[in-house]
Amino acid sequence: MALEASTLLFVGIFVRLAAAGVALLAWYHHREVVCLLGWSLAMVLSAFAMAVGSLRGADNALDVTLMTNVMFVTGYTLMWTSMRRFNDDRVKPIDQLIGVLVAAGAFVALFALAWWFGAPRRALSALFSLFVAGLTLAAAWETWRGFGRDGLGSRHIAGTALACIAATRLIRVTLIGLQTSGAVSPATGELVQSFTLYFNIAFLLAATFGLVLMAQEWVDNRSTRPEASRRGPGQGP
Repeated sequence: MALEASTLLFVGIFVRLAAAGVALLAWYHHREVVCLLGWSLAMVLSAFAMAVGSLRGADNALDVTLMTNVMFVTGYTLMWTSMRRFNDDRVKPIDQLIGVLVAAGAFVALFALAWWFGAPRRALSALFSLFVAGLTLAAAWETWRGFGRDGLGSRHIAGTALACIAATRLIRVTLIGLQTSGAVSPATGELVQSFTLYFNIAFLLAATFGLVLMAQEWVDNRSTRPEASRRGPGQGP
């Protein structure tokens, strides 16, 4: 039995806004941990995109779809680049801005090209899911990669949760392919999609928990090692 779509939408928006608030509060207390701000912005933008998308009406206009997708891509690019900035002080806000512009520009160009050549909506949805999955995997890799520099065990929680979020998107892409080929019935597709959205929400909570725990662990480590207070998070032990 598929989970109620409207309920999942409401819960998804609520969880994203709650995660954004928790991450923003943690960042307010630990300003050096910039990845918290990136995560908060990603959650706000994705929640807003979901809310706008739910109000677009039965016509399901492609221009509105593009706008909401770009908000998602922008948010997840900020999430990835902010983790890079946390790992390496050489990454500056301008680098994050360039990353966002490049990612959003590439997505818009590919979306417009597919739209121009008459690609079905399922193909556009697969393109979007691939972009979000790629950005989330990049953020997961950055999270794991930083372990070699600061040894924060909580990085594994956040990194694994981010990888699982990406996996839910890749499952969605696979499902689109199977539905297009006729290998999966609409009822089965709806069932799998509903549980994919459910687990996506659960992994969002896990990622938020892991990031907040990571920030606290980093601050605790710095307080017990006075020399670390003179170094940025990406400058090693």
